[in-house]
Amino acid sequence: MNIKNNLLAVSLLSVVYCVPALAYDSKDDEEANKERQSSEYAHKGIHMSSFVLSPKLDVDNQYDTNIYKQDKSLNPVDSYVAHFRPGLNLRSDWNRHALNLMFDSDITQYATQGDQNNYEDLFTRLDGRLDVLRDSHFDAGFNYNSVHEDRGSPDQIAGRAPTFYDTKAIDAFYTHKLNRVSFKGGLDTIRYDYQDVSTSLNTMLAMSTRNHWEYVPSIRLGYEIQPEYEAYVKFSYKKADYDSLVKSNGAGVAYNRNSSGFNALGGLAFELTSLVTGDLSVGYLQRNYDDSRLSSISGINGFVNLKWRPTLLTTLTGTLSHDINETTQAGVAGVLSTAIKLGAEHELMRNVILSAGGSFANNDYQGFVAPHLVSRNDKVYGGNVAAKYLLNRNLSAALSYNYQNRDVNYLFSNYEVHQVMLNLRGEF
Repeated sequence: MNIKNNLLAVSLLSVVYCVPALAYDSKDDEEANKERQSSEYAHKGIHMSSFVLSPKLDVDNQYDTNIYKQDKSLNPVDSYVAHFRPGLNLRSDWNRHALNLMFDSDITQYATQGDQNNYEDLFTRLDGRLDVLRDSHFDAGFNYNSVHEDRGSPDQIAGRAPTFYDTKAIDAFYTHKLNRVSFKGGLDTIRYDYQDVSTSLNTMLAMSTRNHWEYVPSIRLGYEIQPEYEAYVKFSYKKADYDSLVKSNGAGVAYNRNSSGFNALGGLAFELTSLVTGDLSVGYLQRNYDDSRLSSISGINGFVNLKWRPTLLTTLTGTLSHDINETTQAGVAGVLSTAIKLGAEHELMRNVILSAGGSFANNDYQGFVAPHLVSRNDKVYGGNVAAKYLLNRNLSAALSYNYQNRDVNYLFSNYEVHQVMLNLRGEF
């Protein structure tokens, strides 16, 4: 109990004395903030010759009711959690071409069982754009991330500590527009490197057998029916190439998880008015695995992205996605995941922003794990509400609540999580 109180005191003092910030912000919130650039509360950044530097520091004080995301019957463990998130964004301010550097981090300390839960996540990206012609440009980027796997993942259930892994990604795309016809083609290449993790019995889980490359070339062709409507087709091919046979959960049956497949889509991007924009698509996806014990996966695919601003102060968003995700579960080829997300944001006053959202994900595991005789199915529900107060263009504070519930058709796999965060942000 003393440890909890000490960490809580340190966290509260850091809120008072640091130049700080809030991590409840999602990418949707970041985009909404960019639309308020004319506001006296929008941060301007530090101009350095032909670049603009935007440093920030987030300090979050969080209470989590279930840090291991355990089933209710297993007496979930709660904890106070302190997040420190320094970061920066450096972007060019040129008339032609662009060069950007992003660095973000999440240094997290738990008051309860910190040696099993503390982590330091790092996120970096360097990207640029080369304007070749008036309607033609080449984009390329490099990412390096050092992160941890969520405790709710069934691929690391026996680990004493989180599973840590690095990703390195290179992407390069060429975009060209000729009259009403547009073309975009390129390649995403991603490398995953996992660290082995020990169990509570001091045995080792060979998570490093999950190390692999992913190659995703893609091409998109669009036709502008009129300025507000564009019809398009998109085709992508994905190949996963593992270094070795992959052990299930780091210790079980080994499989050759090399795979390849495609995703073909046709859709419509539209801007009905300046207040209603969207992107709708439907298609077919397929994945085949080299290991004969793993069945192929295929089915109808689609994506929906909608944004509606019923007033200049209110923004509503909605997304729908359907894709195949990797897994290490014994006998399971992949996870067919369907996700829905809804969000709302309202500017109550120029410096008071309210937001709320909800999400649902259905994860179908294509194969079963003995002794279960049916394939695993997860239904994950989530919700959040937040209120953000902008003190000035450099400082803001927020209070948020997040909820998540997972319903699984396997015993001892359900969980429920409540999180309350007090956040401050400082940025230039």
